[in-house]
Amino acid sequence: MKQVVQLKEFSYILRINKVKIVDFWLEMEDVKNILGTHQIIVSDDRKKVFYELFDCIVGVVQWDLTISDCPIKNKFLQILSESSVNTAEIFTLFISLKNSVESYFYKEGLLSFGLSSDIEKIFLKVTNELYNTYEEMKDSVTDFKNEHSNLLNEYKKAVDLSNIVSKTNPKGIITYVNNKFCEISGYSRSELIGKPHNIVRHPTMQSSVFKELWDTIKEKKPWRGVVVNMKKDGRKYVVDSTIVPILDIDGDVVEYIAIRHDVTEFEQTKEQLSTLNRAMKHKVDELYSMTQVLEEQASIDVLTSTFNRAKFEEFFDLEFQKAKMQRNHLSIILLDIDRFKSINDTFGHDVGDSILKEIAKMIAKNIRSSDTLARWGGEEFAILLPGTQLDKAKVVATNLQQSILEHKFESVDTQITASFGVALCTESDNKEDFFKRADKALYKAKNSGRNLVVGEDEL
Repeated sequence: MKQVVQLKEFSYILRINKVKIVDFWLEMEDVKNILGTHQIIVSDDRKKVFYELFDCIVGVVQWDLTISDCPIKNKFLQILSESSVNTAEIFTLFISLKNSVESYFYKEGLLSFGLSSDIEKIFLKVTNELYNTYEEMKDSVTDFKNEHSNLLNEYKKAVDLSNIVSKTNPKGIITYVNNKFCEISGYSRSELIGKPHNIVRHPTMQSSVFKELWDTIKEKKPWRGVVVNMKKDGRKYVVDSTIVPILDIDGDVVEYIAIRHDVTEFEQTKEQLSTLNRAMKHKVDELYSMTQVLEEQASIDVLTSTFNRAKFEEFFDLEFQKAKMQRNHLSIILLDIDRFKSINDTFGHDVGDSILKEIAKMIAKNIRSSDTLARWGGEEFAILLPGTQLDKAKVVATNLQQSILEHKFESVDTQITASFGVALCTESDNKEDFFKRADKALYKAKNSGRNLVVGEDEL
């Protein structure tokens, strides 16, 4: 998968890989031919000039400068001028440098369609500026015009070779297509000239896109967008299109020139990635849902639907630390169902399980949502009460004791009771000491006749 490199990252990568890119450029066949023809020897001093010029190009990208702001450019152009390099060859040199940059980014898996377009614009800008400076070094106005014409011809040739190009009259009738247009559309030139441009319109393209296109170019403004076209055989292809109105001396539109890049493969890859992303998101959602279920199952006591001992320990750690840091009260209630073994032995484990469930529901109804209830052991429960002093915690325990005592359990014909131990966390406590005091209070309640609430203040 290609990494998308933004333009702001581009200059940094150029700078740190300057030597690789420039050295590769100087070894390119077109460059070596020009240097050899004009007997330009790339000495260490001259190579340094090439590196410094490349630094200037990086500055153009990074700081939105012009190459004219770079003093080394004159030294570079002087080397070329002394060897009678013409402007067409300068164009070739910088096309080669652009290709060297693109080649490096392609090898590194960093070249995207957007970045390629940006590189094209940057080197077009730099080449134009260097061309103008180079021409200023020449005295002859005639030579200037001839070289300028040659450069424009080279531009036209380069554009025609590398892009899908067409022209239409102001009504949208095709007046010119290049070979690449014929190749990608499957139509011959004779089948296209004189026809409206919608001959290649794909039926899936929305009318609103073409309305926006025509509204823009009729106002004599360029339009750019992605268009889905249809080949002669019915297959579709996708192009990134730029349509430019050409004006006469009076400012009237005389024709439209459309320059397109084939981005079919790029758009197909985007669509595949989008489909893959949707599938992955669905799978992640499924996994997240499964994880939540598994986490919940790992935290909940299956029989009573209260928190299990392991989860209670987590809450105990959290509430204990909060109480210490915020200097808040924290109480704990431990309760144990009296003579539960006898209930299991007499009525069976199914009945014992149903009693545990009923008592868990009773406790949950009689405590706050901020309190934490967990099954601590077989018939033993633990309750954490944040922000609660000892006397209030004992009231909660007493209410629970009475609720259990008065409740009629339909599965047994005997009264069920529970014993309670209550403790309050102190500033000097650690978790173990705090819990042990509640456990001692519960032990005293059990040994004092059961069905009792004993606070640590009664130990």
